[in-house]
Amino acid sequence: MTDIFSEIEQDLRREQANKLWAKYGIYLVGLAVAIIAIAAGVIGFRAWQNAQAASASAAYDAVIATTKNQKPEEAAAALAAFADTSTSGYAALARFQQAGFLLKAGNKEGAVAALDKIAADKSVSAVMQGMARVKAGLLVVDTTTYEDMRGRLAILDDESNGWRNSARELLGLAAYKAGKYAEAQTEFAAIISDKSASAGLRDRAHVMQALIAPHIPLPVVEPAAAPAEKTETAPQKATEPATDKKAE
Repeated sequence: MTDIFSEIEQDLRREQANKLWAKYGIYLVGLAVAIIAIAAGVIGFRAWQNAQAASASAAYDAVIATTKNQKPEEAAAALAAFADTSTSGYAALARFQQAGFLLKAGNKEGAVAALDKIAADKSVSAVMQGMARVKAGLLVVDTTTYEDMRGRLAILDDESNGWRNSARELLGLAAYKAGKYAEAQTEFAAIISDKSASAGLRDRAHVMQALIAPHIPLPVVEPAAAPAEKTETAPQKATEPATDKKAE
């Protein structure tokens, strides 16, 4: 009897499974096909990315090799052409190199423009963007306005940004040059109070504070009011008791 009930139970399960497959089987097959297709797409995309990276790396190495035998202007032009058609990471590296060659050629404005392109490229990492901003700031701090320097570097003056103290130093120098001594004092004080700032940066900030100090007016201290003098009242004479003339 046990075998009969077991066979009946198996038949019922098989019949229920057949019904479920007939009803939902097409969906299960579609889901399986979709999972396989997605997995294949991810693997294919990663393989394509690796191939692109390898190709970009080889092209970057090739253009760097050619610049060794070129004049600075020619090398800068070759690197600019490469950057315009390359992926973001290698394009940024090429533009850094381009800026260096432009400086060798005496074209500071072109070098700053190349660095500004890196800083404005949202596909470039924040670290490389910050480096480009600082390098461009170093090139223009002696010639540009304080407002322009703030536009370039204020975004880096954040506790989570690794370039913050370099940006503060440049902003402080620009403020000092513009006669904005209070703003300069604020920037250098921020460097000194930042424990992550390098010893060199902190030393330079102390030197700048010493230069700024004569230009910062000392706070006016109001003289303390003199205490009011106490007026002593003359003691009243004790009244003598009246004498009875009749008693005398």
